[in-house]
Amino acid sequence: MAGKKKEIQLQTTITNQDEWDEMLLTKGVVVIDVYRAWCGPCKAVVNLFRKLKNEFGEDDVLHFAVAEADSIPTLQPFRSKCEPVFLFCVNGKIIEIVRGANAPLISKKVTELVQEEREIAAGQKERAEVDELLFLEEKSSEESIEETAPEEEVVSYSVGIIKPDDVLEGRVEEIKQKIRAAGFGIEAAEEKMLTEEQIRVFYAWNKDQPDFEDFVQFMMSGPCHILVIAKKEGTDAIPLWKDLHELNESLPDEPEKPNRQPMQWLKYCITLCLVRLEETESILNICGVQDSVEEASRQLAFFFPNFDKNKTDLKVEKTLALIRPSLLKERQESIMQRIKDEGFKIAMQKKIILSEEQVCEFYKEHVDQDYFPVLLEQMTSGPTLVLALTRENAVAHWRDLLGPKTVEEAKKENPDSLRAQYSISNVPISQLHGSSTADDAQKELEFFFPQEHTFALIKPDAAKHHKDDIMQKVKEAGFTISKIKEEALTREMAEQFYKDHKGKPFFEELVTCMTQGPSVIMVLSKENAVEEWRQLMGPTDPEVAKQTSPESIRAQFAQDILSNAVHGSSNREHALKSIECAFGELDID
Repeated sequence: MAGKKKEIQLQTTITNQDEWDEMLLTKGVVVIDVYRAWCGPCKAVVNLFRKLKNEFGEDDVLHFAVAEADSIPTLQPFRSKCEPVFLFCVNGKIIEIVRGANAPLISKKVTELVQEEREIAAGQKERAEVDELLFLEEKSSEESIEETAPEEEVVSYSVGIIKPDDVLEGRVEEIKQKIRAAGFGIEAAEEKMLTEEQIRVFYAWNKDQPDFEDFVQFMMSGPCHILVIAKKEGTDAIPLWKDLHELNESLPDEPEKPNRQPMQWLKYCITLCLVRLEETESILNICGVQDSVEEASRQLAFFFPNFDKNKTDLKVEKTLALIRPSLLKERQESIMQRIKDEGFKIAMQKKIILSEEQVCEFYKEHVDQDYFPVLLEQMTSGPTLVLALTRENAVAHWRDLLGPKTVEEAKKENPDSLRAQYSISNVPISQLHGSSTADDAQKELEFFFPQEHTFALIKPDAAKHHKDDIMQKVKEAGFTISKIKEEALTREMAEQFYKDHKGKPFFEELVTCMTQGPSVIMVLSKENAVEEWRQLMGPTDPEVAKQTSPESIRAQFAQDILSNAVHGSSNREHALKSIECAFGELDID
């Protein structure tokens, strides 16, 4: 049922499909800010919209609206991303789209469209037939690969070790950059002290060299960086160390192969063992091609037991990224695009102005450092954008992209790193932060995105026929069931849960449906729990759910729009009220 739209300043709020359909009937030009519920409308353009409204508002030809993609089936394709999206509606059709808060482009399009509408209204121009934009669901990288590259690419993977002397001399980032510049990808990286056993296993193919025992001691003298390096088939073989690493001036320009003094050759040759991985082969199953392949398979399994060539099988991690105030103000759009280009998905985000206490707590291990006063001043100077980034190997990949910890080191050792490229003039502090380890990522994410609770209910008919299946989907989605009980709702409870619908024609039927038998009533806990549960439930109408969210609970288990399997809170405030109504005061933190 169409609800009454509210005016919030100059923008009309659209929260359901009926309101969207009604908006399409608006005469003139409508600029719609499409947003995800958890990140809200784009505030950066409000002043621009107000200016445009003042400029073009005298004949009521220009209108503005905000539309929540999560609750409008037409906008389902925009639910996968959090970037600002602006749609331009003219004469009942969406004819233009702008991605990102691109103020000059938005202003240009508004000016052009308004001018054209005025000319049409004045009879100076006839309305041309314009095709409406189609909103296509963005395909996953896997689907895109299937369409554009039917044959699987064969990739060579290698284990590389940056040895202790280079680590101690601070050349890790320089070496990684040379590896990338030579056309390789770094799929995983880890710093560790190698044990004698690991060294002997990894270098077993050189165990008969005269200086091998000295080499073992050298490799135990400090931490190494272990890398998994990738190269597509058809490109040059991975070169020796001479191609990736500048040798000491005292050494010849062309290092000899194994007939050189063994200790020198072992020390200055990049340690790589090639592995060719076919489509269906895992690392542990490759053997019989040649000795180096067999060795490499064993070494990869030894250092990276969970590594697999198929990225969809790699462990998807979540890491924290902070975009500090100065960078956020000056180059937000650029850094966000770079993050997406690197294959990260933004699971959660928030803008927050940190207090001194919050900064001191988050960076408590740095409080005594000389640079901390500058860091504190920077972190409290304006809003910081906090991101939860996900992809395979997210922690290592983000840290690798950031580069050296200080701006000075980044510019000197790895000028292509993010900290070098996104430094701010006259600001010595890096503008980007990333978690160091998976454990740190978990702690830091919990600091900014503490666990959230939401109210969830399996309705009587679904509880009778599909309870186990629905509970399994809840667990698979990563929710913790903090409280649960199975009982029939009283009429008072049902009316409380659906009080927003009181007075609507279907209200009595809905209350009857909710009180006809036992329901499963739960408190679900998870980061971003309210939004995650709404996504898992799917659209209210099961028929729409089947089309737009076929894996959702309602698509799979609902009967009709009233007996639609599950219920959930629309926001945190409603969640707390519903939990209190069903379980009393919340005491599960």
